[in-house]
Amino acid sequence: MSTAPAISEVLHDRPRGDGGRWAAVRRQVPYYLTVLRRTWRGSIFSYAVLPVIMLASFGLGLGSFVNDDAALGGVDYLDFIAPGILATSALTAAAGEALYPVYAMFTWTKMAYAMSSTPLGAVDVVNGVTAYVTFRVATATVALTIVLGLFGTLASVGGALLLVLAGTLVGAAHGAVFIGYAAWTGSDSALTLMFRLGVIPMTMFSGAFFPIDQLPEVVQVIAHVLPAWHGVELARMCSTDTLTPMALVHVAYLVVVGLAGWWWARRAFGRRLGSQ
Repeated sequence: MSTAPAISEVLHDRPRGDGGRWAAVRRQVPYYLTVLRRTWRGSIFSYAVLPVIMLASFGLGLGSFVNDDAALGGVDYLDFIAPGILATSALTAAAGEALYPVYAMFTWTKMAYAMSSTPLGAVDVVNGVTAYVTFRVATATVALTIVLGLFGTLASVGGALLLVLAGTLVGAAHGAVFIGYAAWTGSDSALTLMFRLGVIPMTMFSGAFFPIDQLPEVVQVIAHVLPAWHGVELARMCSTDTLTPMALVHVAYLVVVGLAGWWWARRAFGRRLGSQ
């Protein structure tokens, strides 16, 4: 007597055709291009205009009252805050592209279930979402890096190129965590909670707007654990051409956070789609 395979086995072993995982990601490109065409206008303000306003108001406005270059590492306030704004903008862009859109894929549009009914497995859907979020962060980072160059806050062209890579890494690392969180949670109120208790505190205590050594020691320890702080420090090293071996530590930390987030996302997608 034959036994029918479990649904999870069918989904997990479903063939993906030639090309493996990369081909599976490429098959999702038309869908994400459609999403991009329908949403890019609404993100211009958040990803481009708002960071410029912050840079002008804080860097030029508030910066005119901040004269302690020694406390800022020997740079003026505009040069200090510029890479911090870029790194935290990458973080918020990742949150905007990952939290509600991924949650919608399971609860409102059901797109994740539609994708899983094709030869795509759960891991393929995760890879597609991760690739799209990373692409969106990268484009926003490129645009903001150009703006920073116009403000005269970049030390060199090479530093600008490294800054783009750093900003993209910051967004991708946080984006993977946000994707896992959005797939794991069962309530849209938890997404708002992530913004209030996650994104905003990480932004404020990342060292983007002031040196964290001005804070109490306990808060400094917490800030050093946050991946946002590592991202801001890495971005600042790139923009000011002051790379040290510590940059490798920042990169490694962000990579580990990103891989942990991707693993969480894969588990969460597999649980909800019935496959691993």
